[in-house]
Amino acid sequence: MHPEISCDLLVIGSGAGGLSAAVTAAHRGLKVIVAEKEAQYGGTTAWSGGWMWLPRNPLATAAGIVEGMEQPLSYLRHELGAQFDEARALAFLQAAPKMVEFFRANTALQFIDGNGIPDFHGNTPDAALGGRSICAAPFDGRRLGPQMTALKPPLPETTLWGMGIASGAELRHFINATRKPSSFWHVTPLVLRHWRDLLVHGRGMRLVNGNALVAALAASAFEKGVEVRTSSPAQKLIMKHGRVAGAVLGSASGDVLVHARCGVVLACGGFPHDTERKKALLPHAPSGKEHYSAASRGNTGDGLRL
Repeated sequence: MHPEISCDLLVIGSGAGGLSAAVTAAHRGLKVIVAEKEAQYGGTTAWSGGWMWLPRNPLATAAGIVEGMEQPLSYLRHELGAQFDEARALAFLQAAPKMVEFFRANTALQFIDGNGIPDFHGNTPDAALGGRSICAAPFDGRRLGPQMTALKPPLPETTLWGMGIASGAELRHFINATRKPSSFWHVTPLVLRHWRDLLVHGRGMRLVNGNALVAALAASAFEKGVEVRTSSPAQKLIMKHGRVAGAVLGSASGDVLVHARCGVVLACGGFPHDTERKKALLPHAPSGKEHYSAASRGNTGDGLRL
């Protein structure tokens, strides 16, 4: 017999998708458990740049960048080709601004605009020169308290001595730090603060990019009573009366059966490190090893197998 615990909602995965689902459910009064396969929470999001493509977002609107649904919908139609699903695209474009407003009003997550950042493919019809991207604002890791130690740090290759550098204006200041006095004086206090954090906390506390996105969502999750269980891979889903009613989680002390009254959210990513599935599904990758992925190593397609 497995030890048993109960909750209203079980979320598998602790990246931005999983944590945003957990925070939203907890905000509405549900008891939520987040199960993370790896020893630290954050998933691939914690390693990422943290930028989100969200047309018609409130930050763009406040800056006077106003567009209807037609332009971003057309851009998606041309970008996605045969994979375009108009119903899904419309649902995304309608919900995106409301999502940003919800998190700004009800959580620790705040945003910086990307109003000067163009769409990736500028030659695609209805591409925009800016106003469709936002990123998490820098976040003070000290707000996480003891839970900070379990946050996956950013990739070392994207940091300076372990210090995250926000893209945009901040990155330009770092690039020009030895060329422009204004950039030098912008960068110097950030570097000094980082070294102080290393001495006091063992890691930088000023979080940016994807690390800030995860940290802000996690801080809100903890504040709302969400339990995050790391080193807890989902082994199998539990079915009851024809519906998913929980899952069996692995742990260092043995498997745990989690009953989830309202269901289970699978937010454990795709299969970038599942060699066998890549071999089976990607004709241009016959060995399954042709594409290196910067995604988290634990991202092995678990959600597709459950």
